[in-house]
Amino acid sequence: MSRGELSALQARRIVEARLGREPQDMLEVAVALEAWAGVHAGEALERGRELMATAPTAPRSSAGRLPGTAAQRGVAVEALSFVITVVAIACWAAPLSDRLGPHAVEQALILALPTTLTLQWGLASRYLSRPEGLAHLGRRPLLLVLGAAALVAVPAAALGRAGALAGLLTLTWTGGTIVIRRHWALAYATMVLVASAAMVAGLPATNVLSLTAALTTLGVAVALKARIAPTGQLPGRWGRAAIAGAIGAGVGILLVADRSVDWSLGSIPAIALIPSSLASYWGGHHLWKFQEAIPQALSGVAVSDRSARGLHRRPLRVLAGAVARVAGLTTALSLLLVVGADALGMHTTGRSVLVGFGLVALATLVVGLLEAVGRGRWAIVALAAGVAGEVFGQRFAAVSSVPGGGLIVGSSITVVLAMPMAVALLCRPATTLATALGIR
Repeated sequence: MSRGELSALQARRIVEARLGREPQDMLEVAVALEAWAGVHAGEALERGRELMATAPTAPRSSAGRLPGTAAQRGVAVEALSFVITVVAIACWAAPLSDRLGPHAVEQALILALPTTLTLQWGLASRYLSRPEGLAHLGRRPLLLVLGAAALVAVPAAALGRAGALAGLLTLTWTGGTIVIRRHWALAYATMVLVASAAMVAGLPATNVLSLTAALTTLGVAVALKARIAPTGQLPGRWGRAAIAGAIGAGVGILLVADRSVDWSLGSIPAIALIPSSLASYWGGHHLWKFQEAIPQALSGVAVSDRSARGLHRRPLRVLAGAVARVAGLTTALSLLLVVGADALGMHTTGRSVLVGFGLVALATLVVGLLEAVGRGRWAIVALAAGVAGEVFGQRFAAVSSVPGGGLIVGSSITVVLAMPMAVALLCRPATTLATALGIR
């Protein structure tokens, strides 16, 4: 529809009917006319400018009905499945070390962890966090098959047995993320438990892992095929997915760059990750309250009202609650783990390593928040500085002599650089809300 076919009065009535009130700026007019009257974007903006030129100058307070926080189904089941899966996968280290040697297993884990986190963050941004993301991902079967083959073949060609092991672990962990997103967390955990039992029973560990990776890949294929066709919800942008993948890679490198954390000690490092990982899961779940807190903070505030005070309190309380959950649960579970290990006479990686993992969980929480509101590049800068500090810090005896000392230094640098940006964003909730809406 062109401007000549729509009078000024008709345009105003359409906009008011769709908004349920008078428009507050030309952008609202343009969006309403483009969406419901078919007016071209450029013409809609011009019509919005004309209508607002005759509108009252006094701003109106927002009075829209606020939606509630979207429910997250299956969170408890996924968390429980995560614990079961981590413990079970930790049981794989000893049989795999007996089969391939500790050095090969350590190399494989150092490669598999960053690669897995890169893929998980990238897939989450592009597909898994979207309502119809699995359906869009399922439309690329050839790409998925080639990608799965490359995950095993490329590292195997480069590093031999260690590379093949890294590929199989990456395929199992990344595929598990997709299966869990399909709400089949218990099925995935059960498969991992059966694989662990088979390895402990003495079956060839590499054969069991290969079968597990194959079954996970089959589960991914079924999960994607079982989804309904897309209903208009588009996947995330490739550029943003690339940034998210880079953030995941940074977190993974942060985990493995400290050479004092010996990943060849079997199940110990993996079990030590449980407290911080569960705490990060809980803190991230709490951050969903931003969907409610930021609109509530802005409710009743006029668009052009620069004198409003205290808008930052609700969002900052949510961030503080998430940080408190990460710190509190990590501390409580780490103490429980240490006490249990001492009671059983088990060797541990050291209390300082648990502190380092806790700081990584906090860093992951903050950089994840920055990525969600379109500040992923700053998150990458913070992670890059953290990794550099971790590597450089290990040259000093005061750091290298402490187990996990480099991990503590690197993750602390990341938090110190990322946290002020997160706080600054939440102190301007209107800008944060507009940015979050704009990058969807």
